[in-house]
Amino acid sequence: MTMRHQRLRRALLWTSFLLLPVTLNYFSPYLIIDGLFRGILAGSFLVWAAFFVTSLAIGRAACSYVCPYGGLQMTMDRVFGRKLKEIRWLRFFRYGLGIIWAGLILYPLIFSAVKGSLQFSPLYLTENGISADNAQKLIFTYFIVLMLALLPLFLGKRATCHYLCPMSILNIAGSKLKNRLNLPSLRLAGDKDRCISCHKCDRVCTMSLNVSNMVRTGRTDHTECILCGECTAACGTGAVTRTWRSRTTSADATVKPAASRSRTR
Repeated sequence: MTMRHQRLRRALLWTSFLLLPVTLNYFSPYLIIDGLFRGILAGSFLVWAAFFVTSLAIGRAACSYVCPYGGLQMTMDRVFGRKLKEIRWLRFFRYGLGIIWAGLILYPLIFSAVKGSLQFSPLYLTENGISADNAQKLIFTYFIVLMLALLPLFLGKRATCHYLCPMSILNIAGSKLKNRLNLPSLRLAGDKDRCISCHKCDRVCTMSLNVSNMVRTGRTDHTECILCGECTAACGTGAVTRTWRSRTTSADATVKPAASRSRTR
């Protein structure tokens, strides 16, 4: 992936963040839950469903291209540049929050579907199509932004993604499912024989992952990888790339070159 592609990706992410006053309701789990308890499928339900479905093909790449909160965190990373503080129990908090929200969504969804009373209203509580269509809503929107900004401010790069975002759990679940089914998809691939241990990939990783170690061990399917391609753009030897293939094929591709050289010797 070229630096030009990276500039385009960052521009898309930044644009998504700037559009948050328009799109906030479509990313809101509250609107999903409130709507379903009234027998209504809100537009935000479709957005969340799309994040899960697309993860079957592109993993967590939606986080690095279209998520407005990702745009916010990208901006903060460039200003503060703090490495993520590893707090293990907060990861469990994210999963716990995700399970609670999943229960609050699935219960009324199944109940309404069985009763046959489910209605589709993509503009539920967003009648004008704009989430913040007055000053009060605009202030509320940026109050939420401020709250979400606190985690990266104190805990480092993309802390909200790592420790709070329930939407990331949808992407992780979809990624694990595609691996289980061995579906062809967008993946990170590594060639340890090309790696010169310069650690450029580690320094630019937006999720603070040890990419060079992932390449050396052949374990490039990390659940926290959002496939942004920053590491592939930084790598000058082609040791880490993005590719479209199944997990089995990807593993075979990592092993075969070394095996062929041993036979040559």
